[in-house]
Amino acid sequence: MKTRQDFTDFPAKYETWLLLLLTVLIFLVYSNTLTGSFVFDDRPNIQNNPKIKLKQLSLTRLLEAGFESPSSRRPVSNITFAFNYFLHGYNVVGYHFVNILIHIINTILFYFLAKTTLNTPALRWRYNPFALAWIPIFAAFIWGLHPLLTQSVSYIVQRMNTLAALFYILTILLYAKGRLTQSTRLRRWLLAGCAASSILAFGSKEITATLPIFIFLYELYFLGENSNFRFKSNFLVIIGILSFFILLALFYTRLAPSDVIFAAYSKRDYTVDQRLLTELRVVIFYITLILWPHPSRLNLDHAFELSHSLIDPLTTLLSLGAIVGASVAAVYLVKRAPLISFGILWFFGNLVIESSIIPLEIIFEHRTYLPSMFFILMIVSLAFKIIRPGWLCLTLLLIVIAVLSIGTYERNKVWTSPVALWQDSMSKSKRKARPYNNLGVALATADRKDEAVEMYRIALQIKPAYAIAHYNLGYLLARNGQFEEGMIHFNESLRINPSNIEVYNDLGVALIMQGRLNEAIDQLQKALRLNPEYAPAHNNLGIALGRQNNLAKAIQHYEEALRHDPEYAEAHNNLGYALQRQGNFKAAQYHFGEAMRINPNYVAARKNYSDNQENLK
Repeated sequence: MKTRQDFTDFPAKYETWLLLLLTVLIFLVYSNTLTGSFVFDDRPNIQNNPKIKLKQLSLTRLLEAGFESPSSRRPVSNITFAFNYFLHGYNVVGYHFVNILIHIINTILFYFLAKTTLNTPALRWRYNPFALAWIPIFAAFIWGLHPLLTQSVSYIVQRMNTLAALFYILTILLYAKGRLTQSTRLRRWLLAGCAASSILAFGSKEITATLPIFIFLYELYFLGENSNFRFKSNFLVIIGILSFFILLALFYTRLAPSDVIFAAYSKRDYTVDQRLLTELRVVIFYITLILWPHPSRLNLDHAFELSHSLIDPLTTLLSLGAIVGASVAAVYLVKRAPLISFGILWFFGNLVIESSIIPLEIIFEHRTYLPSMFFILMIVSLAFKIIRPGWLCLTLLLIVIAVLSIGTYERNKVWTSPVALWQDSMSKSKRKARPYNNLGVALATADRKDEAVEMYRIALQIKPAYAIAHYNLGYLLARNGQFEEGMIHFNESLRINPSNIEVYNDLGVALIMQGRLNEAIDQLQKALRLNPEYAPAHNNLGIALGRQNNLAKAIQHYEEALRHDPEYAEAHNNLGYALQRQGNFKAAQYHFGEAMRINPNYVAARKNYSDNQENLK
């Protein structure tokens, strides 16, 4: 017969096997996302980002990938995408595999941080051995298999978020271990690792700017005077470490001054007051998603009604009351229940950057990834305090884990294809234009052009001044030969947003297709004035000049396109064709070969390569 002591000893005796089981379960519930395509912000940051096209390992190319990508403040994340490209190009399986692996590592780190935290001087006497043994493992299982985290893991570009969380948690874990060890030498190594991890955290995403605050709070809440490393006698060391973290946070995040922040609201559909008021409700909504994460409630692009005052809608005032009440409770519980108090502050504190005055999108589920950690640990610890006997608590939590696992697998089904993802979002955000527009993009990519046109038109009915939808509709119409209507939408897109390089570029392409070469050249030059490094505009300008028989200038632009994007297959093929026309058959053959290497299915390049062989004989 199993005794209570057997159940108490079980997690420690089988820790490796339990973590292996957790690893397998996480991989299984995310396995159906491995072939999911690039979507949404994946395109500018990965798919259309020439800086991550790493073909050889060099410090220069790694630094370019890190600091010259669109998200230049996140060099560590960008470099991981570059390594993915180096290993397997744009094969999405590798990108998803790395994302899942990072999530598994985060879950294991969370387990060890939870275990370390419960065994700190402030907490170990507050829980019986049974609870101390089981709380960390159940918290890790619930967090790692939670459906709300699917957006962070299955959405490739959100590796920026999960990678930041990895180094954030690792930094705190190393700090805690360093503070609690009796070995001076080991403490130095752990704190050095803590400093290195913090650098990687700040280089992954700006949300880690709160790390110095939570290192300090962790020290105050859980370590204290009863640890082996006395706080007062090492005050200067602690202040030095915190100062180092703060300087790193300021350096890597390069926090914008207030005038820059407020100026950015001119591009948003809401004011700073509306955002602050709305975020009160968003934060409470996040809590409800943690507690009830049914797949029907999850959405990549929520349509969240704005708050116009504290009573419009009334839930704004109620949300404010709930947040203030929780914050007061956190202060009240500092001594009485430090884990509960810290869990509340952790949740609110790690949302404050993305849920305050910075003019970001109103709501995204991936923002709950890091904040939900200690919130879930807090909930699990409460379950062990409230539910008696212990076996009943274990049984109920096992049921919760099973339900969450099924929910995560079901939610991940929508991540299997862009069409499925945006159909799901559209059905849940019927009054929001963006899901219709993005579904249109997915349908157009799947060669379902008539359906795509319909989606773009619906998006424009909802939001007539939607520049991107005008651009997408214009592009598709022009490609289908409906130039006149396509031009109307291109021009409307530019009227709304005159700085969109892609519109000038594709307007130039449409004009080339109509034979209006001088007008095309004018539009493509406008694109290059906005961004001289924009490779597609150089390539298309080369096409226009080539059709005017200005081969020398055409070649210059093809070469410029390849200078900025060496893995640009179409530019290689076009340069080869121009060189062939000049009689430089050997150089032409090289570029046709490069186009085929980059894109083995490039039919035109293969034909040009074959035809050019006759010239080399």
